[in-house]
Amino acid sequence: MKPPDAYSGDAFSINFPSEMLEDLEDLPNYNNWIVSQFAPALKGRAAEIGAGLGTISHRILPFVDSLDLVEPAPELAAQLREKFASEASIRVLDQTLEAWSIAAGPDEFDGIVLVNVLEHIKDDRAAAEVFHRSLKPGGRLMIFVPALPRLYSKLDHAYGHYRRYTRSTLRTCIDSAGFDIEKLHYVDFAGVFPWWLLNTVLGKTSFHAPSLRFYDRYVVPLTRTCESVLRPPLGKNLI
Repeated sequence: MKPPDAYSGDAFSINFPSEMLEDLEDLPNYNNWIVSQFAPALKGRAAEIGAGLGTISHRILPFVDSLDLVEPAPELAAQLREKFASEASIRVLDQTLEAWSIAAGPDEFDGIVLVNVLEHIKDDRAAAEVFHRSLKPGGRLMIFVPALPRLYSKLDHAYGHYRRYTRSTLRTCIDSAGFDIEKLHYVDFAGVFPWWLLNTVLGKTSFHAPSLRFYDRYVVPLTRTCESVLRPPLGKNLI
């Protein structure tokens, strides 16, 4: 299965099927695990690129002083404005990444967060350069992406993923933008086999919600505990 080639017009385009966001929203243990990896680096003024339904956003908010939510889909941006209407520290920007890259000044942010976003951007290196320019000296770029190209499936293609990363390819992308990498490792070792069997081999093109909830409730807590002691050699995702 080859990565999508239908988004070639805008190097910074982000394609998010709404079904994907809805499938991943009701996974509290999984989403808390992701944000826990970023928490030590979160502070000050932050931006989340591709905020979607705000699933990660409200978990980031307690750690920062202000949060810009960049969401190119107008209907999702409208939902974000409604969801966070009472939060004075949140600003929702109905912008494409390209428009945001032009509007965002240099040295503006203490942190930029991307969760399941970079793989949707055709020119990920150019995007990383924009993030580097937009961060203050000492600012942090926090990324969560799908890993292992051999797991690339019809589901990845359907959800607009240009790629799945290895440690090497993600390191090259981030290094080329001028970042000093502090932490880069695989997570969710337990998710590798189910993804490979269901999506890569059997060709599933959507998530099964009850299975996701089972995985979140029973597998994620155990996996998180194990990986807090010993980092796995492989994983379904990279941080």
